Amino acid sequence: MDRRRFVKAAGAGVAGLLAGCSAEPTDDGSTDTNEPTDSGGDDGMSEGNGQTASPTDTASSGTPVLRVGTYSSFVDAPSSAPGPWLKEQFESEYDAELNWFAPEGNMDYFLQRRQQNVTIDTDLFLGLTPENLVKADRETADGDSLFTTVDTSNLSNESHVVDDYRFDPQDRAVPFGASYISLVYNQNMLDERGVSGPETFDDLVSDPYGDGLLVPNPQNSETGLEFLFWTVAQFGEDGYLDYWSDLMDNGTQILQSWGTAYDAYSSGEAPMVVSFSTDQVFADRYGEDMAEHQIGFPNGQGYAYLEGAAPFTGTDRMGLATKFIDYILQPEIQAEIAQRNVALPAVDNADLPDSYYDLVYEPDDIVSFGYDGLVGNVEPWLNNWSEQVASK
Repeated sequence: MDRRRFVKAAGAGVAGLLAGCSAEPTDDGSTDTNEPTDSGGDDGMSEGNGQTASPTDTASSGTPVLRVGTYSSFVDAPSSAPGPWLKEQFESEYDAELNWFAPEGNMDYFLQRRQQNVTIDTDLFLGLTPENLVKADRETADGDSLFTTVDTSNLSNESHVVDDYRFDPQDRAVPFGASYISLVYNQNMLDERGVSGPETFDDLVSDPYGDGLLVPNPQNSETGLEFLFWTVAQFGEDGYLDYWSDLMDNGTQILQSWGTAYDAYSSGEAPMVVSFSTDQVFADRYGEDMAEHQIGFPNGQGYAYLEGAAPFTGTDRMGLATKFIDYILQPEIQAEIAQRNVALPAVDNADLPDSYYDLVYEPDDIVSFGYDGLVGNVEPWLNNWSEQVASK
């Protein structure tokens, strides 16, 4: 697929969406390279794969150390994690040491330390979502933001960041990657029902697709939470709960995490799952039947899963952190991170092979809520959903 077609679609898709929304939980499915892992509060730190157990300002050689927090699969996913490669490349270009830190609690680990007035000892977080940022602002005192603003004039490729990926009006989080939440479906199983892949949201609540959809729990999963946002965008605050009632009446199953839902899908428990439109990249790597990995965009839409890099307030390595963000926005670095993370670059001048875009599907219309759209809304949306759906 042509990257230029993607940028054109991005420019046309997000502008007409709802304004006004807030978020929080992350997934405990550790097999998803596109999605952060569980947001538990364990203070333990693990070593290996470039991670560090006790960050320090300088290495024993006197080289400055940049301490970067992220989610575990970014540094330890088998064979393809971007983290080890990025560490090696960055250190070859700069007189600095890059130490990854992927705590069990993900972003919540750092938020809890700030709330407890405990030193964070990390310079920036890589993989921040809009709902992560809203939660951080909601749960810290006024004027005590967990993250600090980046001077984007120091980012040489910043003008090529896709405008619709910019989710923080204060420029604390700089977009570095994206992907799309979509349906993944098994056409072989749907053939047994005599139907093709679902094309609309209404299809998902119709009889031919009954008992057919698996959804990660929005209370525990970023993927499930953003699917919930997607239904708010589609049906509005006054209609999304009615739609979820219809989904449940039609036999939709809510499972604990993205990993749990996808494992159940892979085991043939249902012909459809809420997942990512990059699914065929994995399927192609392992020689799987592509009929079992078809991509569906209800109503031609896909929800943009956005990730940013954000420096922590109080870092004593702001200059180096800015250089790191500048580095990961370079076109060639963006292209490599996107392929290793099975996602899309955040800039419009990254050159990826046509063979990659042949496997990465893009919707006609992009749905996404940025920071301003989420503030004040995630808790009400999720609480109302929990009362109606999760409590039954």
